[in-house]
Amino acid sequence: METGVVATADPTQRGSEITSARHQSEAAGTYAIDCQSVSKIFTRSRKHGYSSLKSFFLGREHAVSADRELVALKDLTMRVPKGASCGVIGRNGSGKSTLLKLITGIYRPTSGSIAVNGRVAALIELGAGFHPDFTGRENLSLSAVMLGLSAKDIAERYDSIVDFAELRSVMDQPVRTYSSGMFMRLGFSIAVHTEPDVLLIDEVLSVGDVGFVKRCQDRLAELKRRGTTMLIVSHDLAGVERWSDEVIWIHQGHVKDRGEPRRVIDQYRMFVERDELELQAKLQTGKRDPYAEQRWGSREVEITKVTCDARLTPHSPLVVNAEYVAHDVGMLNGIVFGFAITNHEGGVVCGTNTQMLEVKLAQPLQGRGVCSITMSRCSLLPGRYGVEVSCHRADGYPFDHRRCVASFDVEGPETIVGAYSPPIEFSFSSNVLRSDAR
Repeated sequence: METGVVATADPTQRGSEITSARHQSEAAGTYAIDCQSVSKIFTRSRKHGYSSLKSFFLGREHAVSADRELVALKDLTMRVPKGASCGVIGRNGSGKSTLLKLITGIYRPTSGSIAVNGRVAALIELGAGFHPDFTGRENLSLSAVMLGLSAKDIAERYDSIVDFAELRSVMDQPVRTYSSGMFMRLGFSIAVHTEPDVLLIDEVLSVGDVGFVKRCQDRLAELKRRGTTMLIVSHDLAGVERWSDEVIWIHQGHVKDRGEPRRVIDQYRMFVERDELELQAKLQTGKRDPYAEQRWGSREVEITKVTCDARLTPHSPLVVNAEYVAHDVGMLNGIVFGFAITNHEGGVVCGTNTQMLEVKLAQPLQGRGVCSITMSRCSLLPGRYGVEVSCHRADGYPFDHRRCVASFDVEGPETIVGAYSPPIEFSFSSNVLRSDAR
């Protein structure tokens, strides 16, 4: 049985084509969510239609030109095993929310198939199905029935739902009198008390005040322990990392990357940072400097300054000094400092960190300090190089990651090809061949 999420934008990676019956059988046996070659295309306007009802009746020419299609998802395959938690990340308009609405049945796919095994609860636009003139009690009953609960189930869980949402005093009032926070709390509470097999979450990891958020998190943790399958869509990358076993990154309707949360999220952060830098560069000069700094991280620990010698030779030592400040006392207990050298294409020439080298800090660092990285000989061929410095938790969570934070030039004769200039010696040994050898 597979233990991780399988997602691909290329259907050929699945092997031979499977029949619909086999697809349903596999989904029921192994997967909570099984999306096969799913595409969703929206038509923005009606061909040979009219731009308004008025123009139709008046017979005036306001006919809309050819249909304009928006491809929200294209040939996406994703399988989530039962009991797994999968995070979905990506920029606005990438297709994340469309995917959730396809899984819930709000939308139908243009092509492909979707199989969901078990009761589904969706935390999407909380309270969107509430009738404003119905009371909280009436909306609770209606929503719970729509989520598959019987009248007996609703009666048994009513008190728990109301107490969780802290709305007992207003349950007999129309929900149009509720604040937006009350509205969302009721919607969240109903969804998580249906004891779903599959829970779909869209940007609702921070509903309400601090106390309610804590209860929400505790409830989600309880559902996760029970084996509830979760699909989480959010721009809150820390939340996605916390709740997900694996993460899928969707870009322009395709799966761009998938796998271990920390790695995929870091790749996504780098992509977004690079995009922002390229946009700024285009606005300013129309070109992007390959040594322009890229930076991401939560900044609880901040790398404030990085310095090194600007000019070296292949035989020179390289010393990089990274000044840092810990904004919380004791924050640096167990921190990892990383270092890398990059070339003009952004590729890593070499890199390591204190965890890989098993460097132990004598005590938790506090306040301000300097981390010094020394190479007794840089051993690089002539050219320009960038310096990358980072500090993060042992689990990979980034406090501050600064790529191309400094640069230096290596000068000297080009006696070796490649990127690395180690000491090399040639030696020969041979037997003397005699012409009269017999």
